[in-house]
Amino acid sequence: MVARLASRPKPAQGVVMHGSKPREIRYALRIEDNGTWTVFDTFTDKPAEIGDRLTTEMQMNDAEEIMEVLNLLHPANDNGTIH
Repeated sequence: MVARLASRPKPAQGVVMHGSKPREIRYALRIEDNGTWTVFDTFTDKPAEIGDRLTTEMQMNDAEEIMEVLNLLHPANDNGTIH
């Protein structure tokens, strides 16, 4: 499942439809003004970090893959953070 939020959401707007039920997600995508994509934490509205790399200025396919993995590893009900 891919969650794309094209405009800058408020931190609590990480909700996608899963079948007929809404499901909160932890990480989502947004497109930036320069046409690249950012994977961000919907709780903090900050870009996710993997190691010492921010998940910014990415191509859409790469950002989608990273977002999906982060949502599997750190679901919305997880209190941990990656950044």
